[in-house]
Amino acid sequence: MSRYITLWQLRDYISPNAALGTTQDGLLQSCIDRAEAAIDAYTRRNFVGSVGTILVNRYEQDRVTRQALWVDQDVHTLISLTNGVGEIIPVGSVWLEPREGPPYRALRLKSNYVWVWNTDSDVIVVGTLGYGTVAPADVQQATIRTAAYYFRGKDQSGFSDVAGFPEGGEQTIISGIPQDVRYLLSPYRSRTGGMI
Repeated sequence: MSRYITLWQLRDYISPNAALGTTQDGLLQSCIDRAEAAIDAYTRRNFVGSVGTILVNRYEQDRVTRQALWVDQDVHTLISLTNGVGEIIPVGSVWLEPREGPPYRALRLKSNYVWVWNTDSDVIVVGTLGYGTVAPADVQQATIRTAAYYFRGKDQSGFSDVAGFPEGGEQTIISGIPQDVRYLLSPYRSRTGGMI
């Protein structure tokens, strides 16, 4: 199931006059899946979040800086937070950072709470994990463009958007994502895919 675009969006992009029949739908869906995976890998993000859980154990206490717990993935919405001793921390007692988010990468406790861990328990963060609930328009366009690039590549040998000069000894290497798509995605790329 596609997360960023629909099969119909890709079909309209490749064949606006509806000349492309439904016999290619399996291949088109495969191209969408590959494009979404490539975009996630390139940006180090998931653009359509789902409800999930982040567990932080006592060996990861170095993630806490000045009451802020840095998480390793985007948080769009915080649903619940349980401290490492089983204490439920009210959502209203947590600032999500950066303040201009979502997405958020840090949970900062207000002054009446502190992060604590028991020997055998985790801090439990439950929320919508991902950049957002709907992919941004640039990401949707990048997905359509990349999926079409993969689909059209089936008909061409040596298909690439990287020019080479084989007679001079250069090798042509097929790039994973077209250059114009990389440009579209550059503002969304996480520097580390982790804490930042």
